[in-house]
Amino acid sequence: MNKHVVRGSLVTAFAALLLISLVSRTSAQTSSGTATRPSQATQRTKSSTASKLSQRDQLRVAVQQICPVSGQQLGSMGVPIKKRIGEQDLFLCCSNCTKGKVDRTHWGTIHANFKKAQGTCPVMGKPLPAKSKWTVVEGQLIYVCCPPCIAKIQREPAKWLAKVDASYAAATMSQDDIRIAAQQICPVSGKKLGSMGEPIKRKVGKEEVFLCCKGCAKGRINREHWGTIHANFKKAQGICPVMKKPLPANPKWTVVEGQIVYICCPPCTKKIEADPKKYAAEVASLYSKTMNGTASGQTKRR
Repeated sequence: MNKHVVRGSLVTAFAALLLISLVSRTSAQTSSGTATRPSQATQRTKSSTASKLSQRDQLRVAVQQICPVSGQQLGSMGVPIKKRIGEQDLFLCCSNCTKGKVDRTHWGTIHANFKKAQGTCPVMGKPLPAKSKWTVVEGQLIYVCCPPCIAKIQREPAKWLAKVDASYAAATMSQDDIRIAAQQICPVSGKKLGSMGEPIKRKVGKEEVFLCCKGCAKGRINREHWGTIHANFKKAQGICPVMKKPLPANPKWTVVEGQIVYICCPPCTKKIEADPKKYAAEVASLYSKTMNGTASGQTKRR
């Protein structure tokens, strides 16, 4: 199979998993009405939003964060309302704002949020420059590193929107959310995480993994599913977090902060154990990059 097709399929699959995880972990909280960091955005969206907006729209709400008219936190006034503004689809906090004017400051904040969450050009995988070019496809603003990328995006909008979704999801999710997306399935039932509601964290030996439902908390780990999960973790990690080399076929491993970490050689274990938080965060970052299709070396060769 063509390596670009494989890579595109991987990104699309991870984007879907990230969306499922984001939806399952959306909770109802009262908002203060002030803008928050993207990593907190999912915690600010009311649970009713999850049942009334599509998964992609929920993701965009989490990234946009505030209303372009009032500046209020999206979700603080009920289910956000989608409105076409120019070529873009944006969300308003309430019906009253559908009659209001867009505030220039809020407009700038929203687009800064989109750019920060996207992070990289979806075509070239490079960090976005300070003055990025952009295009709009299917109502969504997409930033690019250079004009030639615009033509590629316009030819295959669905493909590049999926990559931007993956970037947004990775930017708005916690380390647990990212682990869920990388793990993919329940070690007991083999069902997709998120398909039975919010996954449940469970300690198995030194590792922390996620189950699909409470019923599986009483079940036994299936050896085949366990092997699939660790293959998923290895594939999502891709490279050694210490040496930045592609992982060998049978890599060594250690567990830090409840997370299995694969390494290229035994000496890396000591470095990881000396600074576990640093490398747990590094692995989460590698997962995110793989989900976004931008990890260097190994990920690009899949």
